[in-house]
Amino acid sequence: MLLPVKDHVDGAIGFKVFQEVEIYLRESEWCYYRPNSEILNVLGSYKRNLDEHLQNPDVLKVLAAKTQAGSLIKIKIDKAVNGATVEIKILGENGEDVYLSESTRLDTDEITVIAQTIKNWLDIYEKNIPYDSRIIGVLGNQFTIDSGKGYGIREGDEILIIRAINKKRHPLLKEIVDWDTEKIGTGRITFVADAQSQGSVVQYDTPKKMRVEDWVIIQKKSKEIITKADENFNNEDFSFGKLGLMSIGANIGNGSVSVNNGTTKKVDGFNFGIDLHVELWATRNFWTSLDIRKKTGSYDSSTGGLNNNDQSLNFTDVAVLVGYKYLPLGFFYGPQVDGYLGYSKVTYGLDTNLTDGFTDFSFSGITAGVKGSLPIVKDVRGYLELGFLFNPTFDQEQTVLTGEADSTSHFKLEAGATYQYSPSIGIVGGFQILSGEAKFLSPNRSVTTKDTGLKIGTSYTF
Repeated sequence: MLLPVKDHVDGAIGFKVFQEVEIYLRESEWCYYRPNSEILNVLGSYKRNLDEHLQNPDVLKVLAAKTQAGSLIKIKIDKAVNGATVEIKILGENGEDVYLSESTRLDTDEITVIAQTIKNWLDIYEKNIPYDSRIIGVLGNQFTIDSGKGYGIREGDEILIIRAINKKRHPLLKEIVDWDTEKIGTGRITFVADAQSQGSVVQYDTPKKMRVEDWVIIQKKSKEIITKADENFNNEDFSFGKLGLMSIGANIGNGSVSVNNGTTKKVDGFNFGIDLHVELWATRNFWTSLDIRKKTGSYDSSTGGLNNNDQSLNFTDVAVLVGYKYLPLGFFYGPQVDGYLGYSKVTYGLDTNLTDGFTDFSFSGITAGVKGSLPIVKDVRGYLELGFLFNPTFDQEQTVLTGEADSTSHFKLEAGATYQYSPSIGIVGGFQILSGEAKFLSPNRSVTTKDTGLKIGTSYTF
């Protein structure tokens, strides 16, 4: 991120230099520029003493965190009688580490000369960056990096995965002059988009596994990077077919069951239970899952006179699904659209009372649906899912409504979000609506069910 340029002449020089340098950063292929405008909301209350606050490492650290900037560029211009003194510092996201510090005295105060001097320093800085790209997402032995075709990356490129262990500072200037690094392993690029690429690990060189923020060095299909295999590494342990996701959480809500058999009788009330979801990925696109939702509660009469005003609920929803995951950008960390097909059975278990017209009602059959998700902010994804049963079979434990149902329907709608607490652990929250109906003709009768719930839980990627 390029911070406001300080010039001591009310922005007469600094603003124009800022514009030229910003254009250079936007068009460059070695960095991803985050606009300066993102910090206005953060520093809106510090306009009068902005320069002072931008000297505070804690303020710079907050700026980097709020804008997700990996480095901050500070430029200072001191106008003199016959020229200008130009300074630049590139700071790390902690607001303290100095990656580059340069200063020079120019014999002119022309905007183009000052801006070009700064661009030359940035070109020098670019050549000294100790990596080609960074890992921004990990899924088993697959990874996503923040460079793509624009950086010259191609499918089949072989890469080194390394990790920064320690910073080496200049004893006098206190600048970061070198890094102690550790080689984690090697990999290969398998998919390339304009600004991101995806690859998989070929082998690990240490027991440590790759993680987000590890560095990547592109080897351009060099076969020399493949060293002897680690005896403890078995690539099958990280094959996509053995990866998956498991989540479990609490579900709290309410529901109702209504029976119309000449007169309408309805019970409703509070319920609670647990949700279990297990998902296995056969490939990065095909998956299968098992979903079990179990809830219990106590329903009371709300419509119609009942002999038994209290009903115990035993709700069960079981679904076995297979699906296909469409990745519009080619990456797990971008938008996702899942389509699925499978078998589902939803049971609304009530105390059997033929006089009141209640028993266990269930809907079962082929189910299909679609689920879309996309990143909202860093580590948070929102999702929306719609599923329904195709002409489901309606069953009664005891016959309350005689004959076969003439029409049946059952659907599910769910919306929520997930927060990636760590690479393998997430927090899931969502709101669900399930609704079913079975209609009988000659005479007109029906059973209508509804269940809503707020769920919160945790997920684990294995």
